[in-house]
Amino acid sequence: MRTTVSLSDDLFRSAKPFLGKRSFSHFIREAIRRYVIQLERERLAKEMEEGYRFEAESPSLDPIWSTVEGDGL
Repeated sequence: MRTTVSLSDDLFRSAKPFLGKRSFSHFIREAIRRYVIQLERERLAKEMEEGYRFEAESPSLDPIWSTVEGDGL
């Protein structure tokens, strides 16, 4: 997919030394890919934290299993 992106001159100049032999398009694709992975990880961590917090406040585990959970198998 082709798209047009507007960048400030300062941002473009800041990125230029890191291009190496890559095209600017390749550099941008890689930067977006890495940022999306980071955002996905942050979203997953938030969902897990919310799930743990909810479980701590309202346990769904039958109380009879709490001894197994605490003692291990």
